[in-house]
Amino acid sequence: MALKQHKKAITRIFILMVVMTLLCVGVFSCTTYMEQERKTFVDMSQVELVQLETPAADAPAMKITTSAGTIVAELFPEQAPAYVKQFTELAESGYYDNTYVFSVEDGVYFEAGSPNPDGSLNSADGDTYERVERETSGDLWPFRGAFCVPTTAQEGNLWDRITGKMTTYCGTRFVVCNSIVFDESAKNELESVSENAEKINQAFLENGGVPNYSQQMTVFAQAYGDESFDTIDKITSAAVKASSGDGGYTPPEEDILIQKVEIGTYGAFASDAKTAE
Repeated sequence: MALKQHKKAITRIFILMVVMTLLCVGVFSCTTYMEQERKTFVDMSQVELVQLETPAADAPAMKITTSAGTIVAELFPEQAPAYVKQFTELAESGYYDNTYVFSVEDGVYFEAGSPNPDGSLNSADGDTYERVERETSGDLWPFRGAFCVPTTAQEGNLWDRITGKMTTYCGTRFVVCNSIVFDESAKNELESVSENAEKINQAFLENGGVPNYSQQMTVFAQAYGDESFDTIDKITSAAVKASSGDGGYTPPEEDILIQKVEIGTYGAFASDAKTAE
């Protein structure tokens, strides 16, 4: 009798473990599905690829002078109002002057805007500027020359994660996209994402970019002009040091600095570039 009861107890424990495992798997699968649905769904009928249009002369813009060259980029306050507001205020205050390019992925992107060459923030700054809620838009994509902002933190409970309602934040440091190599494998993967994304897929194939970042980061600016892309090419082809630290950053062997960020209009900065030529 005791043996039978012992076996029944073991059976009940085993069944309970199986049920709990299935529940965990179910929650994980649901979470993954919901997250993917939230991240990838875009109403393509409403998309306007504004980055592929030449900016108006009075469009808000920035001119970034680096030790490797100059980048002129249009800002997008309509699609990313909170981030553009913070970036503009910080740039005008001199926050980005003499900050570092702190990581380079060969040919693909570079990360910049850190006060230190290792990508870290100064402890005095704390989270003051690192809590801007992520702003995504079907009009903005990580095409070549796009300025994107990586995630700094997420907030929410398990149910928020399951339903895709986590609050995601970004901060002061940013990524400037160059492009992955679109070989056959990359093209096939891009085309498999969605049958309705042909417009976006074609834009990536024609203009380059980093598709994996799509709708994962705030895109707040887009570079234009030969000089800008020459500078991006130069920075993303820089020789780098071995990865070190928790961030896994690969900084340039020789420091590359953002010397100054000016805020103005695209017409004024584009004219400056032509005059310099």
